Amino acid sequence: MPLVRVVGKLFDKSKKELQNDLNAVRQVCSEKSALDDLKTFLKNINAEMPFPGRRDDFDTEEAYHRWRTQELAHISQLMLAMIQLKPDLAKSTPSESAAQDPSPQRPPSGSVLGSPELGRNLTGPTNHIDFVTSDEDIEAGDNFSFVPPNPKKAYKRLVELCLERDLEAMVHLPEDQEVSLTIISHQHLELLNETALRWRISHFYRLTCFLDVIRYKYERDEVPIECIPEGLLMVDKAMHDVPLEFWSRFDADYVSTVYGGLFNIFLGALYEALEDITKLKPERITPYVQVLDTVQRSGLVERYKADIDARLNDLADRVRVQAVHQYTDKNYELMSNPDPNRALPLLHLTDHLEKQAKLLDKRFPKPILSRLDLVSLALESQIPLFLTDLSDMRVPLLEGSTRKPPDVPLADIFALYRRTKTLLSLHAAFCPNSPLDYDLGGFFEPYVLQYLVNTDLQTAQWVHTVGVIAFVKTVSKLVEEYCRNVEDLFMDEMFPRRSADERQSKQYAFIEKARSTITGERKVDPFTFTASSCVKLNNIEAARNLLDKLYARIDVDTISQTLDDHAPPPSDEPKNQRFLFTVKIVQAESLVPPDSSSSKLDSFVTLSDEKGIRLAKTRTIYESLGPRWDEAFDISVDNSLWVMASVRDRAVIGKHDTIGRGYLFLDPKRFGDYLAHEVWLDLDTAGRILLRVSMEGEKDDPQFFFGRAFRSLKRAESDMIRVIIDKVAPLLRQYINRAVLTALVKSTTASYDYNKALAGMTGLYRSAIGADKADSLIPLPRQEKGKTRFQALTDEEIESALTPLFDYLDANLQTFNNHLSEATKATVMAKIWKEMLATIEDLLVPPLANAPSDMKPLTDKEVDIVFTWLKFLNNYMYAEGASPLTQEQLQNQKYRDLLSIRLYYDWHTDELMEEAVRLMQQTLRGAPTIKKRAKTVYSQRNLGTIRDRKREKKQEASGGGGDMILRILRMRPNCTDFLAQQFDAYTQAQGEQRRESTNRKNWSRNRFSQSDTPPVPPLPGRS
Repeated sequence: MPLVRVVGKLFDKSKKELQNDLNAVRQVCSEKSALDDLKTFLKNINAEMPFPGRRDDFDTEEAYHRWRTQELAHISQLMLAMIQLKPDLAKSTPSESAAQDPSPQRPPSGSVLGSPELGRNLTGPTNHIDFVTSDEDIEAGDNFSFVPPNPKKAYKRLVELCLERDLEAMVHLPEDQEVSLTIISHQHLELLNETALRWRISHFYRLTCFLDVIRYKYERDEVPIECIPEGLLMVDKAMHDVPLEFWSRFDADYVSTVYGGLFNIFLGALYEALEDITKLKPERITPYVQVLDTVQRSGLVERYKADIDARLNDLADRVRVQAVHQYTDKNYELMSNPDPNRALPLLHLTDHLEKQAKLLDKRFPKPILSRLDLVSLALESQIPLFLTDLSDMRVPLLEGSTRKPPDVPLADIFALYRRTKTLLSLHAAFCPNSPLDYDLGGFFEPYVLQYLVNTDLQTAQWVHTVGVIAFVKTVSKLVEEYCRNVEDLFMDEMFPRRSADERQSKQYAFIEKARSTITGERKVDPFTFTASSCVKLNNIEAARNLLDKLYARIDVDTISQTLDDHAPPPSDEPKNQRFLFTVKIVQAESLVPPDSSSSKLDSFVTLSDEKGIRLAKTRTIYESLGPRWDEAFDISVDNSLWVMASVRDRAVIGKHDTIGRGYLFLDPKRFGDYLAHEVWLDLDTAGRILLRVSMEGEKDDPQFFFGRAFRSLKRAESDMIRVIIDKVAPLLRQYINRAVLTALVKSTTASYDYNKALAGMTGLYRSAIGADKADSLIPLPRQEKGKTRFQALTDEEIESALTPLFDYLDANLQTFNNHLSEATKATVMAKIWKEMLATIEDLLVPPLANAPSDMKPLTDKEVDIVFTWLKFLNNYMYAEGASPLTQEQLQNQKYRDLLSIRLYYDWHTDELMEEAVRLMQQTLRGAPTIKKRAKTVYSQRNLGTIRDRKREKKQEASGGGGDMILRILRMRPNCTDFLAQQFDAYTQAQGEQRRESTNRKNWSRNRFSQSDTPPVPPLPGRS
């Protein structure tokens, strides 16, 4: 009865009318007649009657057989279900069943969202109803009680009525209540399922019918566009589950017709949307394009390919027409300007065309429907029109440029040339199939000749461009001053000074120093970076870009060439030549603390001249006996100069202790080869410090002063980024160190190692009876070593050790991401990644040296953990492609060298020695015989030369597999002699190559012997 009430409401029947209708059909529409309808279905199928289906309705025998098998099974199961619910139906006559309840329990029905597999929940073999199918009282034909004359037409009308009723009901629903995109309510869905079941409406027709009704409801603006993709999704799923070749011909033709109608509707909608392409946004046409793509991918509209091609061509023509209209409107607007400079409208027009093309390319990077490229269509129509207008302006432009004073400046003409060339490049890129034959050079040739004539008249004035040198020199000094001021402000933020109330007392500072010395620990306070610091870094980058624009605007290269060509003859009077030394303080090693109270140093270096005046000072490197600064300083001299390098230990209170002093003699004769020299200064106490020294001559040349300005900005940026890395590095080492490794390994329980126990007992016996000392020096082969089975750590457990580090990086990298420019952000991230790799490297191997190390090799399990950390760090820094660093930048040479450690870590000592010798020989054979010049000021005079230098440096980078092997051997026993021999052999080979290079350049250092070096001056009173 519930479905009867649903039908009554659907047709606006009152209860009384509904009851009268029921009474009228009760004698005809009974359970027995419903069973007879099912029997008739079976008879019709066997007799090849048109309804519910026959062989002619399908394209293949296989499709028909599949349908017939399923249809017979479904009908038989329905009959069986009815008989199981009412056993009397198997014996009763129509008159006997007429008085019975006509509403027995219904068998399960399908859903409009899925295929109605009717026999899924029924049990019992179908051969139990053979006696029913053999009923001779039932004849094949169209004599049905419950089935209308045209079931599919009636079903479609029923779907329309249900949709209309449900749409009317939705008007009265609360605005915040969600409704299904299928719109049909549950009660109407049950009614549709029941009628489809009794009328033998196929599942495919039901879905297509629903989509068809939704289609024309959408055309009448009765349903939203979101309902269309929902209907398409259901039909596509049905075609995926059952290929179209298994559908009946009627259903296949019907779905093709509906899809064709949808394609036609949304092509029309797209046509209307393309009315103004300048204001068109992707979200406006995305729903249409999605529907069209779905329909096109289905392949159902291939039969309409000719019509579709014609419609798509109409769309392309509409875009072209719109582009032409927009061009003519803009051209009319600009040409109406009465300005005598006739080049300005054309310049504005080129700017408009370029911006519109880039905007369209940004909004629609891919062609619509793989056919309509809006950028190509617009440029294909507009650029030829512009070239025509440009040709029409040939005479006015030429006349305006030759007047005195000119109405059309040559600068505007040449700007128009650049803009036109850009437009032609855009056209060639986006319209490769529509090449333009335009003589751009011929059009602008008269203006070039005119420029050359004017240039000849002004040559005498250009000779006086020497005044540019004074300007550029001033710019260089101002840039250096600017860098100092920005760095000072940056340092104040990185190292904020405490107020009087917050400043620690001397006593408290002394206690803190004593505590850290006793415990051997230094508390690391996480530093939080601010947006203000990021802005200062951005300012440095912005200054570099502005300086590069100034370099191009002044055309420094041309001025320098002009000065060289018109330089006055050299004077016989001697001229004081100044030299610029670049001293890079690289690192120190084997430093010894001044007293035994501390095991490590907080060291920095100062450079001072013979009078004790400080020339440079590095930052402080904390807790290290082998600090690395990598800071460069410029020292300008006009004669030779002694420089004292003092290594100091920063004190918390009181005066800083002096660790040692070394002396460097800066002489232009010694460094006159313009190469970078590595100089080791032995300190007067213990240890030594490495300096890298190069020299070049100072010149009154704009290129030189621009180079100094760029170098100042680059060093300021490097120093500021280095401070950022110094703030991050302690956190890296706090969470990535051997103590954390040990804690992770101890967190797992190892099984009982019988090999280890046996080795312990063997050692005990040998200690009692005495053992040959040589035995302990011969390592066991790898295959003979005992294996200990540990409980494996999960990735989550290994990653948990880095969670605090990731939390810290998340907070600060977000600041960098929001406030740093793209270029600066990439540089900072690359430096942080480099520090991460260095931290991982320090875990695995000791530094490179010619003596064994006390550092112990990691176990296999610890090595696995370290490389798992490396993988997590790589994934974190890549951030699934959101990071400014690419995988190529992350997996650089240093990263690959680290991976080689895993390869060599388990090799036998003898194998490592052989590989080290082979790699050293290979390196020496491949080393260049001519040493390249050091990085000069001239090589940094603009951003272009800086990029070239970086590119060359990247190409020259090579792997350090040999160095890694030597660092691993430092942890192996009995390698002292081998390490010393390798270092001596490498030093000797380098010396031979250096001598060959010197002979090849016909330059000998013998002209500056050690005896020419004056004695070290006495230590000044202050330093």
